[in-house]
Amino acid sequence: TRVPARRRDELGKLGESVNRMAVRLETHMTGQKRFLGDVAHELCSPLARLQMATGILTDRAPAELRETVADVRDEVQQMSTLVNELLAFTKAGLQRREVALARIELRPLVSEVLAREAASGRVTLDIPGDLHGLAATELLARALANLVRNAVRYAGETAPIAVRARREGSRVIIAVDDEGPGVPPEALDRLGEPFFRPEAARTRELGGAGLGLAIVRSAIAACGGEVRLANRTPR
Repeated sequence: TRVPARRRDELGKLGESVNRMAVRLETHMTGQKRFLGDVAHELCSPLARLQMATGILTDRAPAELRETVADVRDEVQQMSTLVNELLAFTKAGLQRREVALARIELRPLVSEVLAREAASGRVTLDIPGDLHGLAATELLARALANLVRNAVRYAGETAPIAVRARREGSRVIIAVDDEGPGVPPEALDRLGEPFFRPEAARTRELGGAGLGLAIVRSAIAACGGEVRLANRTPR
């Protein structure tokens, strides 16, 4: 955040100092994200070769080693998923000032996201056919996909999930609601921090790398929007 620094007194000098500090912090954070993205990108090729090699091993390994090879293959898949999430997170964060926004018809976009996530049968859609907004298609789709995937993962097999959208003044509100167990109230403010996961989501079966909601926040911020996360009552 920058502050006006037109004054020539002590407050003006303080404003100039704040702005210089903000520039240094932004440069530092951008450098960190670029480094993280570069590392993740470099890991993609060896991981792809590992996935191919473990796939061949699965077919050719003797019976007594197949379970071990399958475990290794699962671990490589987990690493690949983490690297892909790191790439998505850094890409969304670095595009904040470069992204070009375009008019997007929301209902077709959300329907495509649900189909891609194989969630069309689980999710109720409540979006007017003529509702549109300004966003980057790829970033908005990625954010919605992560939210839907998160809802499907934690809501349970039969709990309803809904995606709704409406216009409020000059803004469009998109809500993804589910009836899952929610998160501890003290964890709400930290949801969306990179690598943060509530204790209940730390198991391999349920928890990811803790980047899904961070990607959502970065992608929506790059589109000029904001994300609000809350528990619903009673679930």
